[in-house]
Order: sequence, then structure tokens, then C-alpha cells
Amino acid sequence: MFWVSFVWRNKVYLKNSWYVGAWSHEVTREPLQRFMLDEPLVFYRTKSGDPVALDDRCIHRFAPLSAGCLEDDNIICGYHGFTYSPSGDCVAIPGVQQTPKKAGVRSYPVVEKWGWIWVWMGDTEKLDETKIPDFHYLDDPEWVGKGDTLNLKCAYNLVYENLLDLTHAKFVHKTTLATDDVTEFPLKVEEVNDTVVVQRKMFDIKSSPLFTRAGGFKEAVDHRQHIIFTPPCYISINTTVKSSKDSSEDKVADIRILNALTPETSKTTNYFWNLVRCFALDDGEMETFLYESNKFAFSEDQVIIEQQQKMWDTMPNARPISFPHDKGVIASGRLMERLMSDEKKEI
Repeated sequence: MFWVSFVWRNKVYLKNSWYVGAWSHEVTREPLQRFMLDEPLVFYRTKSGDPVALDDRCIHRFAPLSAGCLEDDNIICGYHGFTYSPSGDCVAIPGVQQTPKKAGVRSYPVVEKWGWIWVWMGDTEKLDETKIPDFHYLDDPEWVGKGDTLNLKCAYNLVYENLLDLTHAKFVHKTTLATDDVTEFPLKVEEVNDTVVVQRKMFDIKSSPLFTRAGGFKEAVDHRQHIIFTPPCYISINTTVKSSKDSSEDKVADIRILNALTPETSKTTNYFWNLVRCFALDDGEMETFLYESNKFAFSEDQVIIEQQQKMWDTMPNARPISFPHDKGVIASGRLMERLMSDEKKEI
């Protein structure tokens, strides 16, 4: 019998990490508010197009800067007109000739990459762009796809734990991702360079409804799941389905579902996802089918996980009983506890 400790769940985050704050297309010259790790941020672009992320609280009366407006590259509070530069410095106060030195709001380092705005939420002296996970598929001409955002009323770890144990597909996603055989094949789990890699290989099985349509499979297939959990909140689901060796068909379908699960608060999550494929690149109907199918499947996840959160709230310090299919979940919990502990020692 396995027991899992989740002592890090409640309002504790890995701070020295990158988190996805928005899609690139969301950040414009119109201020955008988004909560991240319980903190309010305002996003906007300078006139040259560079993304900016600041603490969304005016130093005067804590009005949200996102309710204000832009003037050149500065943002003006819509309550009393305090003005801030992209660095967060307060550069003007109405009726005050000289602003106090060092007055301002926090400015967060941002990187725009692969269609997302990444925000460094921790110590700027420890900023490390190599910690951005490898989601190059989002910018690879050999892969195409489409994504979206979900706002979930649950803790972010419940979402990535859901994605680390895909046996739930048999029961939650009966019309999309389900294959009855998923519970019959073992997992291989290993920790590699501060990531958790979960693999399942299923042979000579019936294809799921989604892959039956995407790959045109009519006979048995071999289905490979390769899942990578990159702390603090990233899951890459690499799935390859091909005709089994005894099949008269010779078909293959390969997709990547890339997931960024940014904690909005301790009990809400902004779920950024994108599903990409390396086949039927110019097929608009295929893209629509995969996008709509995955979006529907995630809405099914949302229903059960939000209900799960409510049950966690009734027993916040409980330790659940786990089984062999939870090996990836157990490994991710242990990894997160270790990284949390290491970060705490550095403070």
C-alpha cells in the first residue's frame, strides 16, 4: 500500500520558476489583469511591442493599475493618476513636483516564447531562462495545432496529477480519449534531471475514438504514451499510435498535448494548453476536430477535478491511498517536496 504526502499543497509555490501568464495575443496596449500565485499582475505592451508585467496594485490606495490606461510606455492609475514606467518606478504623481525615490511597484521579468508570455515569479538574481520547459513544438513548422485556456476552480497540482494518471480516460473520456485497455498495461516511471517521465506502451489494442478518426485506424494499434512532468506545473503528453505489427494497415498518428497549469490562487488554476500534430498539416477539418475533441475532453476533466477539490477541502490534511497506476503522481509529489525544501533552504 502506498501513501502520499501533500504537505506542500496549501498556498506554497516554487517561486524561482517560470509560469505562463498569458498567450502572446492576449497582451496588447490594453492593460490586462491576471492573478498568478495569489498575486495580481498587470500585463501590457510598450509602443515597441515588448511585453511588461507589473504588480497590479498602485502604491497609493491599492487600486488596480489594470483599470488605468497607457501613456507612451507608462501606465497611469485610473484612481489618482500615479504613473509607473515599465520598470515599475513611480515617475509622476499629480500635484507633486518630485516623486519619492525608490517608490514604485514590482516589475516581473518576462520572456515571450512559443506564443506564450512567461513570467519569472521569484528572486531576479536567480533568473534562469534554461528553466523554461522545452515546448519547441509550438514554434516548429513541422507541427501545427491549436490551443485554448481554461479557468479551473481547483489547485493546479490536481490538474497535473490528472494528466499523470491517464487511466481516468477509460471512465471520464468514453467518447474521445478512452481505450478500455489503458488499465491493463503497466507504467514505467523514472526521474530524469528534475523531471518525472511516465511511459505506458499498449500493444494490439482497439484505438480510442479520437485516434480512430485522426489516424483512420480500422484495425488494432500499438499505443504509446510518453508523459513528461516538468516542475512546477508543466505536462507534455507525447502520444504515438500506429498500426500493430499484425495489422494489414500501415498508419501512424503522432500528437503532442502541451500543458501549462499556472496557479491563479491556491484553489484556482489558469490552464493553458495546445494540441499539435505532425500529420495532415494543411487539413483544416483535422485541426478543428482535434481541437474540439480535446477541448471537450478537458471540459470533462474540469467537472470531476472541481468536484475533487471540494472533497479535498473537507479533508485538507488527508493522505490518500494510492495504487500502481499512481506511480507518476507519487513521483511528482516527491519531486515537488524536494524542490520546495531545497528552495526554502536557499532563502
